[in-house]
Amino acid sequence: MTNLKSRAVYLVLLLIQLTGALFIILHGLPEFRHLMTYPGEQLPFERSHNFVAPVMIIAMQVAYWYRLRCVPLPPQRSSPVLSHLFLFLGRLAFIFGGSLFGVVFFRHLPEINQGADLWLMFRRGLQLVASLFALFCVTLELERLGRVLGGSQ
Repeated sequence: MTNLKSRAVYLVLLLIQLTGALFIILHGLPEFRHLMTYPGEQLPFERSHNFVAPVMIIAMQVAYWYRLRCVPLPPQRSSPVLSHLFLFLGRLAFIFGGSLFGVVFFRHLPEINQGADLWLMFRRGLQLVASLFALFCVTLELERLGRVLGGSQ
């Protein structure tokens, strides 16, 4: 019974992380497009961005660190197909984070308008770094799971 409970807790924590990663990616796509189309132009401020994204990032981090410290990876039977699927999903999250980083720091910031709101830039910059770190943690978790499912490959 303990093994079943441990698997359930692991699954819930993994789902929290994956839901957060999906939110970051889907929520970030319109902003990503805006940064690509209008480099240097500050994104419009929306009140809804103040609450939801930080809550998702915090939930992802709590789930990740709790899983890492308190919930072991459940033993799995070898499944090469699932192993490759989770490794692939981990790489996709990493690719999105890397491309977002590149667009913001190498394309957008060098052309930023002089009249940009510095406080808003600072808050969004912190949120960007936190989002990238959360995506990195999800990538690590998916790779761990993929390696466990890969068995002795």
